[in-house]
Amino acid sequence: MNSMGAANKEIVEHDNSCKKWSVQTRLRLADSLFTSVSEGVCITDNEQRILEINQTLCNITGFSSSEILGRTPKIFASEIHSKLFFDTMWLAICKQGQWQGEVWNRNGSGGLYAIRLNISAVYDSNQKITHYVGIMGDVTQQKLDLAAITKSANIDSLTGLPNRLLFTDRLLQAISQADRNKAQIAVCFLDMDHFKNINDIHGHQSGDIVLKEIARRLTLTIRAGDTAARLGGDEFVLLLWGVEKKFDCNMLLERVRHLICQPIILPDTTIFPATSMGVAIYPSDAVLPDVLVALADAAMYRAKTSGGNRTIYHHKGAD
Repeated sequence: MNSMGAANKEIVEHDNSCKKWSVQTRLRLADSLFTSVSEGVCITDNEQRILEINQTLCNITGFSSSEILGRTPKIFASEIHSKLFFDTMWLAICKQGQWQGEVWNRNGSGGLYAIRLNISAVYDSNQKITHYVGIMGDVTQQKLDLAAITKSANIDSLTGLPNRLLFTDRLLQAISQADRNKAQIAVCFLDMDHFKNINDIHGHQSGDIVLKEIARRLTLTIRAGDTAARLGGDEFVLLLWGVEKKFDCNMLLERVRHLICQPIILPDTTIFPATSMGVAIYPSDAVLPDVLVALADAAMYRAKTSGGNRTIYHHKGAD
């Protein structure tokens, strides 16, 4: 064999060796990746029967491999998502071969957890789906952290009521719905009469007790769907739905006033609170949210300067 032939033989043997080594290495790497990856991995057949999973998936779901293998992913279902959600998901997989999004599931103990899920279809040489591969990452803590941040941004820390930001958002939604239903809504400003005296005489701690109790009473009085919010200091605001009749609105606000005026027992004294309230109606008084709020605020100040402990409507002749 001449030198050229020997060289060619060596190259062929080297290539075959590399191919063999490459396949073996890829298999080992795939197996290592499957078992050590930080995401849960689930492989199913084309009928969604689970064929293989890794330990991370067991850790996320709270199920053992023996409880999962041979079942379908319905074992993880939380019943939070609608049929339309899953129909849309599988339509995307069939058309595009992939879907990704967030899903709420239930673990082996029945508790909820959130995952970021990526599902890919696997095709044979005839472009028929043979398997599905799902990769999931646990994002429960991220969702909880986001919920905590959102709550902190929207909830008054002292009373637990919605703050100005959340009230504004709900007012915009209420106006939109009122327009669709040709309905009316009311915005009612409340300001505690002589609240400064409570802080000055009994201290801010006593003042906080009073504010928290007022918030509790407002929550007890309003109807489902209404909103009570604290704007700051001793200012509260109510968003009332379906006030088609002035009589109904008056009845509700009188219940509010009656409950607010009940005594509040403090460590060193008893407070007899009172409140001034101002009301503006959408859309008869104003159609812009800021104007509606401003009119209710102005009506509240008229109630306060008229002696307090009363309700005044913006609309002329409705006092």
